[in-house]
Amino acid sequence: MSFNSLVTLFNSVFHFGFIADVLSVIGTVFAGFGWWQAKINSKQMTKEKERMNRQIMVILRLAESHRQIILPVHLRRHELTRAELLGRIGMIPRKNKGNFFALSYCHSPSFFKELNRIQTSDKEEDLVIHCSIEEMEQFDV
Repeated sequence: MSFNSLVTLFNSVFHFGFIADVLSVIGTVFAGFGWWQAKINSKQMTKEKERMNRQIMVILRLAESHRQIILPVHLRRHELTRAELLGRIGMIPRKNKGNFFALSYCHSPSFFKELNRIQTSDKEEDLVIHCSIEEMEQFDV
């Protein structure tokens, strides 16, 4: 092997080594960015899980007075759906056994807006269901 061929070999190896070094640095930067994003996503998921597990107190309240019925078992935010809520209210003992309960507020647009607002809220809130005297009297509590 001649001196010129050794110099050519050294130069080509040096260039490939330099390119490999640059690619390693770029790969390290991207790996660091990926780790940072994963850390942010993990914190956001933990925060969302805590938000969805917060307890929501459901209160049946008579508008004219301060009389109210608080459901004994609170709902977690991710359980707060119309079906689950009406099922839990249906578990309250009633004076007329076998009859379904009737709450006109549960059929109103404002009820659905309030339900959606509480589901998406970050704050700890109570769900208040407004009742008339007749609606409140159907429950045996």
